[in-house]
Amino acid sequence: MPIAVRHMHTQPSKTVTFDFNGHRVLSYTVGLAYWRLSFNNDNHVRTLRMSLTANQPNATQVTVKVNGEIRDDSGNNIHVADSSAEVCCIAIVDNENTDVVLASENGISAGTQSGAITLPSSTLSIDAAFLSGFELSYGNDNHVLSVELTTGVSTNGNTAYIKADASMTDSSGNRATTAKLDAGLLAANINTDGVYAIAKPDLQKATGGTVSVEFGKELSDAVVLLQDYQVRFGDRDHHVRSIGGGCELWEVKGTTVQLTDPKAFMWDDSGKTAASGSSVSLLVVGVPKT
Repeated sequence: MPIAVRHMHTQPSKTVTFDFNGHRVLSYTVGLAYWRLSFNNDNHVRTLRMSLTANQPNATQVTVKVNGEIRDDSGNNIHVADSSAEVCCIAIVDNENTDVVLASENGISAGTQSGAITLPSSTLSIDAAFLSGFELSYGNDNHVLSVELTTGVSTNGNTAYIKADASMTDSSGNRATTAKLDAGLLAANINTDGVYAIAKPDLQKATGGTVSVEFGKELSDAVVLLQDYQVRFGDRDHHVRSIGGGCELWEVKGTTVQLTDPKAFMWDDSGKTAASGSSVSLLVVGVPKT
């Protein structure tokens, strides 16, 4: 089992432990499938932030502390009981796998890219970035009209760079003065059969909606990783009670991964919700059954 995946539901300020059941973890990366940040009533927003602090305390485990923040300038802060995250981990275990590269880069400013990451080759079957955290902050608190988080990859031969873009705006021309992303990278040679990935862009399902992702091969496990996110109120900016999105639940059924209710959301206490055009783009990573 050269590639293994794990995922767990948790809340900000908590630490999760991914146990690889006696298999030695040689390298790993972590990402977000889903996030939600909430106040206990709607407010202006100064800062939105999610981050994952990962460590490997021993040969067979990876721990991840989830850090989350939503606050205004009047002392209103995160309501943890109504905030959550679905955290994922991809690991190379037991034996070195030179056909796969896992990387993590933190604090990539919007409109820029990470440092250089060495790829396994210039001919790849998977070359994908995904979100593992973000920080958005106005100079002072404001309403919110839209939030966007975007990851991507640029390559030059055997070298890759994770690209990042991020923004938070209101209807008066105010924009986040701090806009940064944390991101991971999964890259695999064209001849690798130990891991598969399918990108699903622009998803936005009503409650109870499902999306089937067909791999054409029997899978033993899968994780879902958030690549792009955009949410927007329809008419104008508003206070925020809760904001987030991605895919919180999925199930492997033979050759298919079924995603439950993938979407971006935002609402206030007056019935204002995210408009059409809000969406998430996801990377579904499958491990074949052996």
